[in-house]
Amino acid sequence: MDASILIAAGALGLSAIGFFYNLGRDTKGKSEQEPDDDKLDQIYKTTESINKKLDEIAKWQREAAGIHASHSEQIKTLFNRVERVENRMEDREVMTQALQKILEKVS
Repeated sequence: MDASILIAAGALGLSAIGFFYNLGRDTKGKSEQEPDDDKLDQIYKTTESINKKLDEIAKWQREAAGIHASHSEQIKTLFNRVERVENRMEDREVMTQALQKILEKVS
């Protein structure tokens, strides 16, 4: 009888050890797997966020390039107008000097 009790107690002990060992492995496996999934989700969200920011930057750059081109064209137009005004002023100065000489000779 003592032998059967010892065998039963040993079997019970081994069963308990096996149960807790498997329980620990399952818990460890789940706890390791969940953080990996969380990390992957976080990486995915971060990547999406970076992509959105890059798209916004690209859109801003396209808008800025369009504005720059428009302003460049306006500046060129203004410089051309200023140059024409300066040329007219020079022409008027020449004409004014010529008229003054004519008036001096006539008077």
